[in-house]
Amino acid sequence: MKNILSIALVAILTILTGCGDNFLDQKNLFEKDSENYYRNPTDVNEALIGAYSCLALDGGSNHPVLLANLLSDDCFSGGGTNDIEVGGTDKFEKPLEDLYLGIYSRSYEGIFILNSLIEGFDQAAYTDIEARMQNRGEAHFLRGMLYFRLAQFFGEVPLDLSPTMEYLPKASADELYAQIADDLKIAIDSMSNKTYLNFESGRATKWAAEALMARVYLFYTGFYNKTDLPVIEGTAITQSQVVNWLEDCIDNSGHFLIPDYASIWPFSYLNDDGYDDGYAYAEGITWAGDGCAETVFAVKYTNQGDWGNTGRLAFSNQHVLFTSPRATDYPPFGFGWGIASVNPQLRNSFEANDPRRTSTIIDNTDENEPTYGDNYQWGGWNCRDETGLWNKKYAAVIRDVDGNGTYTGMYYDLFGGTNNMQLWNMQDDILIRFADVLLMAAELGSNSQDYLDQVRDRVGLTPVPYSLAALKAERRHEFALEGIRWFDLLRWGDAATAINAGNGVAVKTDNVDTTYKITFNANRVFLPLPESQIRVSRGNLVQNPGWE
Repeated sequence: MKNILSIALVAILTILTGCGDNFLDQKNLFEKDSENYYRNPTDVNEALIGAYSCLALDGGSNHPVLLANLLSDDCFSGGGTNDIEVGGTDKFEKPLEDLYLGIYSRSYEGIFILNSLIEGFDQAAYTDIEARMQNRGEAHFLRGMLYFRLAQFFGEVPLDLSPTMEYLPKASADELYAQIADDLKIAIDSMSNKTYLNFESGRATKWAAEALMARVYLFYTGFYNKTDLPVIEGTAITQSQVVNWLEDCIDNSGHFLIPDYASIWPFSYLNDDGYDDGYAYAEGITWAGDGCAETVFAVKYTNQGDWGNTGRLAFSNQHVLFTSPRATDYPPFGFGWGIASVNPQLRNSFEANDPRRTSTIIDNTDENEPTYGDNYQWGGWNCRDETGLWNKKYAAVIRDVDGNGTYTGMYYDLFGGTNNMQLWNMQDDILIRFADVLLMAAELGSNSQDYLDQVRDRVGLTPVPYSLAALKAERRHEFALEGIRWFDLLRWGDAATAINAGNGVAVKTDNVDTTYKITFNANRVFLPLPESQIRVSRGNLVQNPGWE
């Protein structure tokens, strides 16, 4: 659990007790503490910002979207032969005992902030009741989202709702999902009915809570073979309730499918400002921008990333750095660490005239891409399981705006910051898109044919009769490389078949021809808990099955 924080606090308390009882009895007149904090909206907002920041991670190898892509059938490990972390994730292995300490501890850090805020929230004096309810809803949304992140990746984990440091055993899946559902229900009931345009980009809204509730419902009922979603007290959440929330989001949120799928992603900015970036695929496309109408919820980044202290590196989007093509710039795409090379089976699964394929994948076999043919350099930095295919949605975009052959990051050009390829990526991680709201509603039996048709029509594809198989294919291609596929496979029971299908795919490792090999282990679909947290749990925590 939150033992990383508790160790530091125990050390501090040990020092303070050595100063005598009178020292501890003194009233703090100058700084905020648990007794005088959460007194006004400013205090609440500071705490919320701290919790939002915990959605991002310093270490890209623990980034939740990247982890989910590596676990799925759509990506192979990539990286170098010495990048044992991402190789372990891809192959369901554990080369390090604390391989996932980053995402585990960061999630509980956010939960601790939110537990403290929720307990002290009623102390805050508001003059604007709607703002008060909105802030309360945001706190519960974020706690529900962080616990859902833990539950999806780790299965059963400790459930702590107190602002104190406790050593707890794992909660059951039913207990975890009941708490997640309760938090999201409070968020839905608390937050404003105003359209998303009335809120700062990156803030949770009622519409995001309704969409996340549907995602929680689909995963829980699918993976655990349940009918309803449990709650702490009262009546369980039913499919019809979830559909009603989705329909509310569709009808009243103000979100919609933007006309051009490519406009969602930053590469579509190329040529927008009149400068010819030389990338034909971006011609005639206008970038919708981060926080566009399609984005129901996203993690935001800034130009303030640095290596100075814990948490500051996460101000920049480490996911983009990790997943960009390895070792070499391919203007207008910049280089990164080349993690999560794309499985050619994903590329080949798109319909021939589906433009989402080109918007999703940088393909060195496509003559319209900068990596085409001899331009592509195999084996950069001892690349492993290399396919020559990379994630275009989350690739670094670079530009030579001065025309002198010096490339800088697109976001650096727009917003400044540090001129360094490891820090200049500020692209949103879009966690929930409006297309997902439509397809979740379709899967739950609401206007299934119409919503499927809307998503296909947006990319110029003809209608197909609605079926679960058609829905599965549409979700794979609409959300490819966005960190959704793995959890879809788990809840549908399709993970073993999909993962094993990758065996034998041609890849290169260190520029040597070989084939991709993996052994799917059904007992390891949830990640191992960090061993350091098990050791300091006073015997309360045990390792996940399959990883003992």
